[in-house]
Amino acid sequence: LFSGQKVICGDILFKSSGTFQSPSLSPSDKADCLWQIHVTDNFLIALSFDNIQLQGGCQNEYIEIYDGPPKSSPLLGRICSSSHLTYTSSSNFMSVRFYSNSRYSSGSFRAQYQSFPADQNTSKFPFCLREFP
Repeated sequence: LFSGQKVICGDILFKSSGTFQSPSLSPSDKADCLWQIHVTDNFLIALSFDNIQLQGGCQNEYIEIYDGPPKSSPLLGRICSSSHLTYTSSSNFMSVRFYSNSRYSSGSFRAQYQSFPADQNTSKFPFCLREFP
């Protein structure tokens, strides 16, 4: 009996703006994808979604948006059906995770992001210089 496969997907995105989308899934496929968006220091990220088609509720398919690296950063939102919100980072780093189990694997989405100047330094590890008299 064919039980599907785990689809490998995701990317590390360094451009100042761009788009990405979920992979094409067969009815029995599973997916656990991670996109990491890293833009220039002193910039923030605005992220929005369109064409969201998720099924089965949050237990079966969802998109998670993290304000920085996944797991160690605050969760900005979890999308389980549709969303017209724009998510904004507090630094120059943001992560998006897409999960789909094999029970309902017809989920799909398209996302777009763009960076914009911040009012202050946004580097996670800023390099500080001390002035000497």
